[in-house]
Amino acid sequence: MPVTAGIYYTLYEGGSQLNKPAVLIHGAGSNSKLWPAELRRLPGRTVYTLDLPGHGRSESPGGQSAAVFTAALVEFMAALGLYRAFFIGHDLGGAAALQLALDFPEHVMGIACLSSGAFFNLPAEFLGELSAPSSTSAAQHWLSERLRGVRPLSTAERDLFSLQPSARTSVLYNDWLACARFDLRSQLSQIQVPAYIACGAQDRLTPPALSRYLADGLPAARLEIIPASGHLLPLEQPVRLADSLSVFLTEVETVNSKIPLPSLFKQNGKEAADNQNGQNGLRNGE
Repeated sequence: MPVTAGIYYTLYEGGSQLNKPAVLIHGAGSNSKLWPAELRRLPGRTVYTLDLPGHGRSESPGGQSAAVFTAALVEFMAALGLYRAFFIGHDLGGAAALQLALDFPEHVMGIACLSSGAFFNLPAEFLGELSAPSSTSAAQHWLSERLRGVRPLSTAERDLFSLQPSARTSVLYNDWLACARFDLRSQLSQIQVPAYIACGAQDRLTPPALSRYLADGLPAARLEIIPASGHLLPLEQPVRLADSLSVFLTEVETVNSKIPLPSLFKQNGKEAADNQNGQNGLRNGE
């Protein structure tokens, strides 16, 4: 079970070295088991499926902002020597992908935001109830009602998503607080990387209006509203998502194939052999 920079991950080596890898970033209160096989094994591509810090089997602590997870992703990439990749995220994972594209665009080939947005319209009452032991169950019930899709999830799907009560209350609170604090509405025009935006038509937690707003604000975005689907889009529509993502990733690479791109980390003008300072290595990459 590989662990790099404190992050546990699984690796699918199914693609040519010429194709940029994809990094799957799970959502709030979840872990890498969110992603079904169709997405963890995208055809013709190397795929890293992560447990964010504080989640699943990752050892390092979590946080209360998308920027915390973005910093962890930067360190993870530098430790592995991954200079550029695609980032595919679900709700909070989508927010982390957007933040990464804003702060480190040179290391982002493209992003996919599933059931996510430039901001999350969460009621303050939900976070208040989630933070208090006496009202945690009420908050979890509110969340469960909005996580439900058009059809009931199977037992296997519920286990994959690692919903409450399997997720620790502190993890749920920190993750949804990070979502509540996330707001890139005034900075969307600065995110120049290609983006694929997808949302379930019956999503009650991050409704289609949020995805439409995100797609309209990004300079290069493709929007797909998927019928008969709710918030757990990766579980409800894995085949359709895998097909759409494969087309998107291939098209982005085709466009960029004519543009020479850097592939090595450098620090102070020299190749970083050990990547001890991962974040600086990424910032100084040329």
